[in-house]
Amino acid sequence: MKIALAQINTTVGNLIGNFNKIKQNVNTAIHLGANIIIFPELSILGYPPLDLLDKQTFIDESIEYLLEVSKLSDKIGIVVGGVTRDTDQVGTNIFNSAVFCTNGKIVNVHNKSLLPNYDVFDEVRYFETSKDYSISKINTCKMGVSICEDAWNDKDFWVHRKYDFDPIEKINSLGPDLLINISASPFSIGKEKIRTQMFSQIARKHSTPLIYINQVGANTDLIFDGGSKVFDRNGNLILISNRFEEDLKIYDTEKNYNLIQYEPPSDIEDIFEALILGIRDYCRKTGFEKVLLGLSGGIDSALVATLAKFALGEENVLCVMMPSQFSSEGSIAHSKKLINNLGVQGTTIPIETLFNQFKESLKNEFKNLKEDVTEENLQSRIRGTLLMSLSNKFGYLLLATGNKSELATGYATLYGDMCGGLAPISDLYKTTVYELAKYINRNSEVIPNEIINKIPSAELKPNQSDQDTLPPYDVLDKILYQYIEEAKELDEIISMGFERLIVEKTLKMVDRSEYKRKQAAPGLKVTSKAFGTGRRFPIVQGWR
Repeated sequence: MKIALAQINTTVGNLIGNFNKIKQNVNTAIHLGANIIIFPELSILGYPPLDLLDKQTFIDESIEYLLEVSKLSDKIGIVVGGVTRDTDQVGTNIFNSAVFCTNGKIVNVHNKSLLPNYDVFDEVRYFETSKDYSISKINTCKMGVSICEDAWNDKDFWVHRKYDFDPIEKINSLGPDLLINISASPFSIGKEKIRTQMFSQIARKHSTPLIYINQVGANTDLIFDGGSKVFDRNGNLILISNRFEEDLKIYDTEKNYNLIQYEPPSDIEDIFEALILGIRDYCRKTGFEKVLLGLSGGIDSALVATLAKFALGEENVLCVMMPSQFSSEGSIAHSKKLINNLGVQGTTIPIETLFNQFKESLKNEFKNLKEDVTEENLQSRIRGTLLMSLSNKFGYLLLATGNKSELATGYATLYGDMCGGLAPISDLYKTTVYELAKYINRNSEVIPNEIINKIPSAELKPNQSDQDTLPPYDVLDKILYQYIEEAKELDEIISMGFERLIVEKTLKMVDRSEYKRKQAAPGLKVTSKAFGTGRRFPIVQGWR
């Protein structure tokens, strides 16, 4: 039997677009002689649909498209992700379902059992859980179908389990010839290795071939890396789809496959590919063709400009230099060199005159007061106003250029450098920013080495450096990682060898900056705990 793995890039809520993509892949699979085609989780709706699921008309239309998909199954079996309704009057009355269609109709429905309710996931809010299991059959093959999280609770793989039962064990007890898991599993650093090991163990443990089909593409802050796979009954990887792009692979159950000795790419290579996909899809799916950003001569804006060029093409990126009296000649020269290296558009709008005019307007209110961070932030807000004006006038998406270290500690200006519709590197610590810049330069200089090697500075006052305000980044980022990703507290972090005063200062900065992060542009998630939907802390709180 030939099974098509349709790894597609869906858009949340675009029911007709997603249906057309499903239809196109069905036709391709038929042409290739496939007996059945498998699509990712919620592929009709796109993942994650969030509160669109509160709209009954949205649910109604998605079910209508599900019926249209079933009509495509007259020549091929189809397993597709969608929602189905419950008939009782208890709970949300909808299921996250894997629907099996054949002979032009829906034959069986497999509902998701384990509903993730952590990090970016909030499925308990929307769906009913199910503990009913069945087998779908095509030709002589009995298929045990599960959905994403259902496979993430194997007691022999996880030291700590989130749920008290394992749906895969229940499904396997029904005697399937093949296990299938349809997923919308977001990318994060190191996750590809875990997935591969986990699904390999499940196949080996149950002595059953396993197909894992994952969504690809980006929807808002979440990036899906694809990497769909087939494992034989011994847990050996025998087929793998491309990552970070759409792909359709045919798995022939009668064919002898060579074993794949698969080594996942390095974390930094994965981050690079993920961010390019994230920027490209965010722009494409929100209707933006071009982007702009402020280019300061520092490494953060240089990296964002470079990623934007790779994602969208040099002709679709505008870099705006906005020097003040505090901008060094080196920063201006380095920015121009980067623009030349990338081949992107560039323009210069000096802000010194505007800055002086603002100070003149405020001279009575600020009389007898020394200049301080107020005047520093004023420069940033002037730049933000100029960039937003260009964005409004030309219809370009403004990219914010702040990194995770800055966003964590509040080393960023509201309505200034935080302006933008997307913050591509807001989940990258400063040390990772440097790693990624060096990775990009691995073959030849793209980001000028002068930018990589210079001392980080906001250049908002004479002789300023980031370390005037922040601990050294190699120390700061380690503390932030323990506090944010690992949820460690003060004494736990100090016990790891960090100085108490530095840890206390860092944690205080993180806590006090929550109000800024609530107003920040959406960022692209690449770590296990990004600022945004997956991290929910109160602004008003009295802890510690």
